[in-house]
Amino acid sequence: MKKTMTLLALFAFAVATLSAQNKFAGIVNYELESVGEVDVPLQTKSFQIFVYQDKAYVGNEQMKTIVNGRKVYSVLDLSQAIAFFQTNDVWESDYEGNGKVIASHELKQEQLDSFSIPDTKGMYIEYLGGETREILGYKAQKAKYHIFNEEGKDRGFDVWYTTEIGPEYDFVLCTGLKGFPLEFVQSGDEGKAIQYKATEINKGKVKATDFMLPEGYDLLNEEEFSALMKSFNEAQELLKED
Repeated sequence: MKKTMTLLALFAFAVATLSAQNKFAGIVNYELESVGEVDVPLQTKSFQIFVYQDKAYVGNEQMKTIVNGRKVYSVLDLSQAIAFFQTNDVWESDYEGNGKVIASHELKQEQLDSFSIPDTKGMYIEYLGGETREILGYKAQKAKYHIFNEEGKDRGFDVWYTTEIGPEYDFVLCTGLKGFPLEFVQSGDEGKAIQYKATEINKGKVKATDFMLPEGYDLLNEEEFSALMKSFNEAQELLKED
């Protein structure tokens, strides 16, 4: 009897977990706009984030960020750039791969929790319970990013987000946010500011296989990836000097 009750409890927990899991699958379109006192030239004025339940990705074949729950993958095709550096004799690195790399990183719960701990020497997220609005048919809540500069001045911003779309935590636009960002204005120095705004949400058109890691890429740990990017940046600087 006791064993039966335990199995029933486990079954109930599994059902509750599945029902609470985000089932959204679709594409969120964003527009970027310079809204500060000083105009900011934008290389792109729109982009898309593809979502499938607790997975999301943004980018293209050359550079893509893939989120799978709490795992984040940076997918980069640097093959042409590295070949160009080698041709110009500015490439110095221990890396011997094909230039197509994947760097992975997984955040632990304590790291995620730390984003909500007030830190006036760094950054933290304050969730403003009670403030809600509807954005594109989804209930949005408000949070505030507090980001302190070297002088201790808070250069943060407000963000409207929803928990009805995407992974539990965001690692694409607003790192560590417990929800999916739909609208925010990121301010910079000298009166510069850029608005990120979701303009359209289309359900469907994506499937789980869209979020698979590509074949033929070298999987690097954080130390290897950091060393590679250091060599990449140094090669760029050498080209500038020439």
